[in-house]
Formats: sequence, structure tokens, C-alpha cells
Amino acid sequence: MHLAKFVAEIIVTFNLSLAVLKSVDLANPVELTPKRIMHFRMLFEAIFEHPENLVWNLFTRIALNPEYEALRDGIKFFVKEYVVKNNKAIYGKFRKAKEALNNAEGLLM
Repeated sequence: MHLAKFVAEIIVTFNLSLAVLKSVDLANPVELTPKRIMHFRMLFEAIFEHPENLVWNLFTRIALNPEYEALRDGIKFFVKEYVVKNNKAIYGKFRKAKEALNNAEGLLM
């Protein structure tokens, strides 16, 4: 739990990009053990605790690079399947994150 919150804090302060998750296939159920699911669920929940404009800027950073398409798809799948289903309160921020992931122009808030 503490590691997930620590990584989330580093990400929201822009010291680390969400691109570090590109080595993890968030859409592959074989790789997603219960411990990994719990870790990444806590990570995204901690990120979604922040204001919408910050969430938008975080996810826009990985929207520009075409090499991160698999990462973007994995994040959308994982958050939809494992985070939003357990925590309906963050659905609005997830919707904003999905819009940001499709933000090919790179417009920041």
C-alpha cells in the first residue's frame, strides 16, 4: 500500500511519468496476479484523488507518443475493470483520464 501511494505521489509531482508502466501489461490477465491488481488499483486510486486538471495533465503526457499505445489501452482496460468497478466515485476522473489519453494535440489544462 505504501509503495503504491509513494509511486503515485512521485507521478503526480511530475518527477516520474506514467510511461514507467509500459513494461507492465495491464491488459494481460495472466500477468495480473492478485497482488499486482491490488498494487496498481491503489496506485490509480491515489492518482485519482487529485484534481481533474492534474489528472488530465498526467495522462496527456503519455497521449502524445505513439509508442505508448499499448500502455494507454492497458491503463484504460485496467482502470475500467479493476478500479472503477470497485470505486464508482472516481468514474468522473476516469472519464477525464480517458479523454486525456486520446488527446493527441497535447493540450494541457
